[in-house]
Amino acid sequence: MTTVATANGQVRGTFDGDVHAFKGVPFGGPTGGRARFQPPSPAPTWTGVRDCQEYGPACPQAPTALRPDDAPVLVALFDAPIHHPQSEDCLTLNVWTPGVVGPANRPVIVHVHAGAFQFGWTAWNMYDGSALARAGDAVVVSLTYRLGVLGFLHLAELGGDEFAHSGNVGVLDIIAALRWIRENIAAFGGDPDNVTLLGESAGGGAVITLMAMPEATGLFHRAVSVSAGGAQGVPAGQATETAQAVLKELGVEPDNLSALYQMSPGRLIRAHLMAGASRGPFTMGGTFRFGPVIDGCHLLESPIEAAAHGAAADVPLLIGSAKDEMTLLAADLAHQLNEVGVREILGAMLGDHAEPVFETFSRGRPLATPGELLLAIWSDCTRIPSLRLAESHLATGTAPVYCYLFTWESPIEGGKYGSTHILDAPFWFRTVDAAPITGNAPERYQLADRMSGALLAFARSGDPNHPGLPHWPAYQVGDRPTMVWNTVCEVSTDPFGQERAVLEPVPLRRLSARGL
Repeated sequence: MTTVATANGQVRGTFDGDVHAFKGVPFGGPTGGRARFQPPSPAPTWTGVRDCQEYGPACPQAPTALRPDDAPVLVALFDAPIHHPQSEDCLTLNVWTPGVVGPANRPVIVHVHAGAFQFGWTAWNMYDGSALARAGDAVVVSLTYRLGVLGFLHLAELGGDEFAHSGNVGVLDIIAALRWIRENIAAFGGDPDNVTLLGESAGGGAVITLMAMPEATGLFHRAVSVSAGGAQGVPAGQATETAQAVLKELGVEPDNLSALYQMSPGRLIRAHLMAGASRGPFTMGGTFRFGPVIDGCHLLESPIEAAAHGAAADVPLLIGSAKDEMTLLAADLAHQLNEVGVREILGAMLGDHAEPVFETFSRGRPLATPGELLLAIWSDCTRIPSLRLAESHLATGTAPVYCYLFTWESPIEGGKYGSTHILDAPFWFRTVDAAPITGNAPERYQLADRMSGALLAFARSGDPNHPGLPHWPAYQVGDRPTMVWNTVCEVSTDPFGQERAVLEPVPLRRLSARGL
């Protein structure tokens, strides 16, 4: 066992021979009762040595509501925390490090988990940081933050100053964790001046959101956004409508919001699920969309707008997505649709842009069924926002951008999910054995070596190039060089360029409507 002194007290972790692990380390105070909907308070202090050998609790959530019967791949990919403790007081983090003695010069990789800002937890096996820390002599940190109705219920326009921060307390939790890391990570062998923020799906959305937030300036030095999709901030008006619907379900009037302090997290979560049940099957279980709110206080504009105005201009960015993002949630239903049904859905999604988009994708995929075309279009609607963010960052930034496209396909269930959303997560972490969706072909280990090697190189220097890859040039709009992750990794010029181009005129709000 290993003991480290933090600013709050000593913590005791475990040691497996080459990596020390400290789990469930508090970085913030309690968030229940009157602290609900409020920014996080500082972590408590303690005397003696705190045992940190087990993960802390997950934020309360309803994972089974987000695993529909027609999406068995979710069960194969995720191990929901049904048997893992959940608690509203969940602000803890985990640290993996190769050494706690000697210079504090290791790059630090801070991971923000996925889950549509509504579910997820750090204890997913595929998020274990030990293999990544071991391979790159790096310090890996993962953190828990408030989710869903507890982290992003925007009550500011209904309850005034008392609830001014409520729509963004989840992302304020992440900022609190980054501040704890700045103060304490040197004790774990990490360099507080070399912190890389990594997230996928909602975590990727959190990364680009933090790049847009003045409060996060200087707390991280490189950014990796994986499959952020349409996570471009929720407009305050839309977030208020969601809050009103939740309050109606709870029977709470806006002038009596203090009643929310007395309700259990489960009751609040159920109210949100019930209120959004009629919103359709492709918004994570029929729920209203949650996420950081453009509240004019903490988040002043969307991440793309902020990048265009020079936010985080000096932060190198690695960003990309998977080829078949939307098969994770929509494969079975999409394949039941005929061309009439697909065109109807696209019309509702894309308006006047639907016809040219459908025709362009049809020409590029002449053997595709209507359902396959719909999935391809949906998937690209989550890819394009990341490319727009990259271009905005390039236009005003002083740091390089590196773009990638993940195309390696899962072999499970006859390969029908392709290179689906979040399939790449265990490749970044070198934990492919922990994710059944990756199958058992030995080629996955080589791809994991290359992808995690790029992540480690980027965390160390801001450049993902390493000896296991062909040269990966920084992104530029002229030829759009993109690293394609597959059994053979290669740089492609503007992959799926015609399909990208036909989606260029589509407004971001339409691309984000079905984003992950």
